Amino acid sequence: MAISKRGIYEAPAKSPYNFERYDSYLEREMMARLERDAEVVRWQKRHGISIPWIDAHGRQCNYRPDFLVEYTDGRKVVVEVKNPALMDSPSVQRKESAAREWCRKRGMSYELATVY
Repeated sequence: MAISKRGIYEAPAKSPYNFERYDSYLEREMMARLERDAEVVRWQKRHGISIPWIDAHGRQCNYRPDFLVEYTDGRKVVVEVKNPALMDSPSVQRKESAAREWCRKRGMSYELATVY
């Protein structure tokens, strides 16, 4: 299956919405994983989080991470799903750094993940 396949994940039990859109096969697989995880209380893709970051040219941009996940122990984790080939790219590393700091200031965690 192509990594870039888009679609709709219908009737998720742990999302506050009756459907969630995914932008890649990897996001779709993460949704299924979150649904199966007994430690996950709630997850959502439509969370409204926008994290400022600076690109390689010094421009301020905004980054919308893939998921906000809440666990049974009260943790809140911002999760970004990436193709393994892109994990070490400078852009991903800059976004990750900004996201980790943003989350730290809010008592949350950040996770960069891939699904295969």
